[in-house]
Amino acid sequence: MFEQAGTMFDNMEAMMYRLKKKAYKERMEQFREKNGDILQQMTEFVEQAEDRDGAAAQTAKALADAVEARFAKRGKISGRSQMDINLFMIYFVFPAILLTCSECAGKLADAVRDEWRGRFRDSAQLGYTTYEEISSTFQEKFLGLF
Repeated sequence: MFEQAGTMFDNMEAMMYRLKKKAYKERMEQFREKNGDILQQMTEFVEQAEDRDGAAAQTAKALADAVEARFAKRGKISGRSQMDINLFMIYFVFPAILLTCSECAGKLADAVRDEWRGRFRDSAQLGYTTYEEISSTFQEKFLGLF
């Protein structure tokens, strides 16, 4: 289930390179366009389940399995790679899940966060926020100088 979820991390380094407000908006649009089907499948799976908490946990596990399969070398993900993955999760994956506007988006994001914290090292403090909150933290140009 959701084996293709690992493709969400294609071009992860390029997506995170020199993030500014305008670039973040453009890259989030690209991310959502490219991964909209996967995100929809994930949220619909949770919505249609009788046990939504269990379905959310199952979906989170499948996403973590896909990431582990893609990035693990000899059964482990390096600390540097894990930090990059965590940042990508915070900037793109979690906000994209929440932007689906599914009634179960928050439940799914919570399940992914909990799975991540339990499975991956250096992820115990991982949290998430909305696209709007992240976008609002980027500074605007000051007097047009930078």
